Amino acid sequence: MNFLAQPSSDPIRIAGAGPSGLAAAIALARGGRRVEVHEAKRDVGTRFIGDLQIIEGSSERELVPDFLDRIGIERNFYFRPADWATFYDHRNRGRVIRSEDPYGYFIRRGAEEGTLDRGLLAQAQSLGVTVVFNSRVAADKADIVATGPASPDGLAKEMTFHSDDPERIDVYFNHKLSPGGYSYLFILDGIATFGCAIVADFKKIDEYFEHSLAAAQRIHPFPVGEDRRTGYSYMNFHLKTRATAASTRFVGEAAGFQDYLFGLGIRYALTSGNLAARSILENADFDELWSRELASKQDTSLVNRFLYETGGNTGLSMFVRRAARARDFRGYLSSWHERTWWKSMLSPIVRRFWRHKGRCLHKPSDHWCRARDTEMRVPPLGPVEP
Repeated sequence: MNFLAQPSSDPIRIAGAGPSGLAAAIALARGGRRVEVHEAKRDVGTRFIGDLQIIEGSSERELVPDFLDRIGIERNFYFRPADWATFYDHRNRGRVIRSEDPYGYFIRRGAEEGTLDRGLLAQAQSLGVTVVFNSRVAADKADIVATGPASPDGLAKEMTFHSDDPERIDVYFNHKLSPGGYSYLFILDGIATFGCAIVADFKKIDEYFEHSLAAAQRIHPFPVGEDRRTGYSYMNFHLKTRATAASTRFVGEAAGFQDYLFGLGIRYALTSGNLAARSILENADFDELWSRELASKQDTSLVNRFLYETGGNTGLSMFVRRAARARDFRGYLSSWHERTWWKSMLSPIVRRFWRHKGRCLHKPSDHWCRARDTEMRVPPLGPVEP
């Protein structure tokens, strides 16, 4: 959809101050546009707990630092390369994986200093972007909607605390303990994050979290600090032909942009926000821009997700073995993201098999999303109050 160019004196209004919204604001400000970002919460990053997350680096040949440089994002936040990890299968057999180039970069999320959220806010404000907190703007009054996930296609419970333990990047693959997902323990630079991510049976997330934590403790006991914080986060994923409504562009998880295989969406968020800004600066069609860059990747990630779930624990054990045998894990994981002929043939079958029928809470009107339990119960998004 083409949009009429706005006079450069009119501010661009963005709903939401997450990574996608701030990435758009930064690009627009660098392009000389006035920008207003309206954030409904009191601050950035309030639905996160200072937890360690990762910007994945395997879905594209372009390395993450080069990607950030290209879209004008400075690294004024915690940013640590990941080129090793230990993967565990359902029998608790651990295998070390290594990469020649980092398969991703760890960042932190939340409102405190050093987080991605705080860093992006500082960059936007230094460029003259006006950020208004405790402020909502209706979707039809915004040029860009970056308001995050509306309902979960995946659900995670996480716990973050300070730790003096040796550094670890442990990932546990066991469908019994984390159905359709995985659990993980990251201990880096004195910060620990333990989490359990699932894509089914959401009402039992607390139970899966406790069982996963107990299993991890049996492998390598680790103390949980008194300062621990706990929270829930959602993952949104859906496929669409348009991420626009009238003159509004939807970005990030508000538009379902996500890698569905492992639920790593920060790169998608930054990319879609930047593309929305480009569509305004260049008077280009946003749907054409994101379709060229993201559509086939999302479709492939749907097939990857289908293989991940239907392969069971036997399939996950095979994944762990092959990942460890590969000389370069980033290269091995990149092969999963390749658009092969057989994945193209499998995609319409997966869509038909998993298709949701009826109403849903996803924002773009014309889209495909996955069938879910109609009586789905989930905890509220964000931190758990002590």
